[in-house]
Amino acid sequence: MPSLIKSALTLHQQICGTFRKTAINFHYEFNLRHISGVFQGLLMAQPTQFQEAAKIVQLWIHESERVYGDRLVTPENLVQYKSMMFEQLKKSFSKFNFQRYFQNNQPENLIFCNFVNGI
Repeated sequence: MPSLIKSALTLHQQICGTFRKTAINFHYEFNLRHISGVFQGLLMAQPTQFQEAAKIVQLWIHESERVYGDRLVTPENLVQYKSMMFEQLKKSFSKFNFQRYFQNNQPENLIFCNFVNGI
């Protein structure tokens, strides 16, 4: 899925340019290790469970938030990150409706894990 790779790279570049390292947010240093963490999470998925393109994109949203969003410390930064992610989704994956994960009032949770049925 080339659009997913392009979107992941674009989002990573936006995050690197937006969330800069400061004295207060000294941990806001994003590099290739972070984008590789996103793809590492994607590669842990079982292909038999991800037959639909929308589900793979949902996993990418989850992994990106796990890697990037979990590092952000202020609610304003998290809102800004989610806005960047939603804009990227609208550009690259407009045929899918992901609005329910980004709405202001009670957004739907998007959680993937591999330990529900045991490790």
